[in-house]
Amino acid sequence: MAKVWDDFLPLIEPMLRACPRATIRTYLAQVSADFFARTYLWRTEIDAIYLAPNQIEYDLDAEAVVEDVIAVVYDGKQLERTDLRFIPAERLGETGEPREFWMYADRSIKVFPTPTARGQMTVTAVLKPSRTASGVEDWIYETWADVLVSGTVGRLARLPGKDWSDPSLSEAHRAVYERAITDARIRDMRGVEMGVRMRPAA
Repeated sequence: MAKVWDDFLPLIEPMLRACPRATIRTYLAQVSADFFARTYLWRTEIDAIYLAPNQIEYDLDAEAVVEDVIAVVYDGKQLERTDLRFIPAERLGETGEPREFWMYADRSIKVFPTPTARGQMTVTAVLKPSRTASGVEDWIYETWADVLVSGTVGRLARLPGKDWSDPSLSEAHRAVYERAITDARIRDMRGVEMGVRMRPAA
């Protein structure tokens, strides 16, 4: 963890002078989790997961909280995303090479059918800081510090009856934060679209 919440304080305290540092840290963690949950910008490939016969559930051992799983590849093939509720009860006992997956309790994935042989999966996940995190990675600070500051100031200044309450300050920073989320999503998708257009013809 390269940057702790105290590294953000010089950017926030001049706007919220009466706000306790502990409160600022708490809201920074909440805003950071919200930002990455809504933008899907923090994507990473989790360490290889090894399949075992007759085992359908596998823990997701990631460096932060797993918000979502966007791809699972087994034996060079991408598994389809599904949900337990979409699989007919009479098929739940099927065994063989996994073809589908779903997230379970936000901490693991389950595969279907039940594996009958050993194998290896690679999982691409969307991460976010936990609400109890003590800070964020250096790249997050360098790229998104101002956005996280605006989100935090927007929430704290909106709290009623506090010495640092300031509705106009809250609204200004809330608008900056929401616009940054929209812009981040657009920029991220533009990169995907450009990559698709630039692929050579078969």
